[in-house]
Amino acid sequence: MTARQIARIYDTLAPVYGLWAELTETRARRRALELADVQAGEIVLEVAVGTGKLFSSLVRGAAAGKCVGVDLSSGMLRRAQHRLAAEVGDSCNLCRADAVRLPFPDARFDVLFNCYMLDLLPEEEIVRALREFRRVLKPSGRLVLVIMATQSRLLNAAWMALYRRAPVLLGGCRPVEVAPMLAEAGCSVHRQERITECRFRSTVILARPGGSARGSA
Repeated sequence: MTARQIARIYDTLAPVYGLWAELTETRARRRALELADVQAGEIVLEVAVGTGKLFSSLVRGAAAGKCVGVDLSSGMLRRAQHRLAAEVGDSCNLCRADAVRLPFPDARFDVLFNCYMLDLLPEEEIVRALREFRRVLKPSGRLVLVIMATQSRLLNAAWMALYRRAPVLLGGCRPVEVAPMLAEAGCSVHRQERITECRFRSTVILARPGGSARGSA
């Protein structure tokens, strides 16, 4: 799917996506926050903020630091801005941007979050996005990813059959194996966990630029 198609789909899904995320993605996003272990004063970027739920938590917990969020979908971005204005009182650090062309200098961020976006992209675009994430992270930075995992056998078969026929009905997402692509992009996996909520499986990954992997759980 192209960036324009993805943006169009999520502009349409913006009013209802929050319900799906609440039912199936809450635990995985919470675990992503725990693994990131954001420290006071760190500079944090979330790519693909969606409705802004995780980003709002980041902003409220970022003592003396700075949080920046981007999304390709104008509809999602508006919802995130409304959430930030209501919960935090400030939405100025949100902007529209493409994950493969981030408008930030090299080595800018301590932590980068990306949730449920890579599983929308063609494989070659996933590697491009991961290289861009690595570019804007500091050498000591942390990359936290949440992606759709392979589901149970029956659900996975049904999901992929529908994805091949009408990906738009599934928001364009499908299970992907990101670890090999992280290595290709110059990052190492430090932890990888499977989270299940309402029978929907997600993978949460903590990675770092360069180095060697320490293991997974």
